[in-house]
Amino acid sequence: MPLPLDGFRIIDCSTVLAGPLAATHLGDFGADVIKVELPQAEPLPMRATRLHEERNKRSITADLRTEEGQDILLRLIRDADALIENFRPGTFEKWNLGPDRLLKENPRLIIHRLSAFGQTGPWSSLGGYDRQAQAISGATYVTGFPDSEPVRSGFATADYMAGIWGAFSIILAAYWRDARGGTGQVSDLALFEPMLRASEGSITEFGLSGSVRERAGNSNPGVVPASNFRTSDGVTVAINANNDRQWARLARVIGRADLAVNEDYRMASRLKHAEEIYALIGEWVGARDVRTVEAAMVEAGVPCAPVLNVRQILEHPMIRGRGSIVNIPWEETDLAMVAPLPRLSASPGEIRSAAPRTGQHTVEVLKGIGFDANQIAELAERGIIGKPTS
Repeated sequence: MPLPLDGFRIIDCSTVLAGPLAATHLGDFGADVIKVELPQAEPLPMRATRLHEERNKRSITADLRTEEGQDILLRLIRDADALIENFRPGTFEKWNLGPDRLLKENPRLIIHRLSAFGQTGPWSSLGGYDRQAQAISGATYVTGFPDSEPVRSGFATADYMAGIWGAFSIILAAYWRDARGGTGQVSDLALFEPMLRASEGSITEFGLSGSVRERAGNSNPGVVPASNFRTSDGVTVAINANNDRQWARLARVIGRADLAVNEDYRMASRLKHAEEIYALIGEWVGARDVRTVEAAMVEAGVPCAPVLNVRQILEHPMIRGRGSIVNIPWEETDLAMVAPLPRLSASPGEIRSAAPRTGQHTVEVLKGIGFDANQIAELAERGIIGKPTS
């Protein structure tokens, strides 16, 4: 069966990390993604992030700062559905590749533009990365313990969320174009905005009450119990009971059935007893190994999961059994990768290849848009494209 996006062509001009991810998500479901990269004096090293996040793509090199490189891009977009770029705002315009020119060449084109602070606003000309996006969105401020400095997430959360929103925006625009008789258009996404959208109700809460959400460590300021606890064999487990039914089951598990029926320990009232409750759970968990704790919580229907490092993730029977990690061949080994998401029953995505080497498909792609061997050789000699590779 063809994949859902077979025949949907994306020209990916973006660099690390959120821009390429938008294309990767769509490539996992069959989109033909052509990665356009600047020529390098030496090929870029095949690092793990590139292998994972540039999968299912073809790579060409073209110096978009030159007229010849711009001509290559204009030819590429003539039958493309979308183009992705994440250069600092104004860069594509400086290269004579602004939306007006691109849409004139292909009025159906969806142009997804990702930048640190968006194409508009007082900070639009500034650069930034995941760290700045997490900071200005409020995510860093609420992460950490009350008596510590704010802490950035250990993963590039802003980049990955922006990648998902980028893919979402392209599909929205494509549906409007193809199913609603619309046209091509520009999608403008700031890197910090998906993180801002994930700020739960904190912004509305401040508007209503003036309350500023603060750091709460591993606990949840609005739910008790919700925290991490250490088992006797040194494993940290995350346990929470978000409603009275779960709390009643948890209270019985830890030998405090009396609290399961105590009106003073219902929902919001439990916030007043947080210190006591956490001490009780911590003592019970601390006296047992992780297998015993997990088994008891599973039997009682209380949410519980171990805090895993990457080695433990790869070994965990639930994650392997679910198929969340897959292995694909690459050179002389197999690479572990996160499987395509979401999991569709009739038209699931697939990983067809790890990331290409920089410029690996230059000759193939350029021949497909009308360049002959002599022209390609001349472009390579002049440095407009990188030396052809295989």
